[in-house]
Amino acid sequence: MKPQRRRLGFVLAGTIAALAALIATLPLIQEGYGSGELSGPAIIPRPVVIALLLALPAALAAVAAVRGSRPIFIAAGTLCLLQSFVAFSGVTFGFLIPAILLIVLGVEGGSRARTPRRALLASLLVIGLGIAAWIAPFATGETVCWTARPGPDGQPVYTIIPNSDTLSVEVGELGSGCDGGTFTLQGLMLGGVLWIGTVAVAGLAAASPAWPSDPDLAPA
Repeated sequence: MKPQRRRLGFVLAGTIAALAALIATLPLIQEGYGSGELSGPAIIPRPVVIALLLALPAALAAVAAVRGSRPIFIAAGTLCLLQSFVAFSGVTFGFLIPAILLIVLGVEGGSRARTPRRALLASLLVIGLGIAAWIAPFATGETVCWTARPGPDGQPVYTIIPNSDTLSVEVGELGSGCDGGTFTLQGLMLGGVLWIGTVAVAGLAAASPAWPSDPDLAPA
């Protein structure tokens, strides 16, 4: 890339990653982390999963900046644009600006030569894999009911119980409940594979001799 455009790519990647971390932890900040309120067991804490999903365009933007790939900038911007509308509360609207800038970075000043078909197909594949990485954990979520008892160290120890509409707290229990949309191991594994695959395809495609980098975006 021209040095300033390449730096902008990395700045946008860092901005998206920072926004992802902030938005993922915002519910904890609002509710008060460590308030003592029980929540169900989780294989991986939900904020971590959300942060990684929201940070996917950041990883793609970094790949695009390193490889000098305009199509991957556009793919990163497209995914960033889509995820800016995933929350009804509007908290993800902050992704709109970096999304637009990434797309502009991929389009503005591009070569007039026709983009190779393989490049277009690869960028579409990256977008598709990125969307699938989002869908997998949520589509495989399930309702999990649990009870919590105090452990030897005073921390709650959770036990998964059959789903029930009526839950009661028995003697010696700290609490019980049912959490809908709990991430499953299968869903998290599939989402993780798709996340890694999205970045890997972007890196391999952008480095392919059949997909020449734009001279304007070539690494120094």
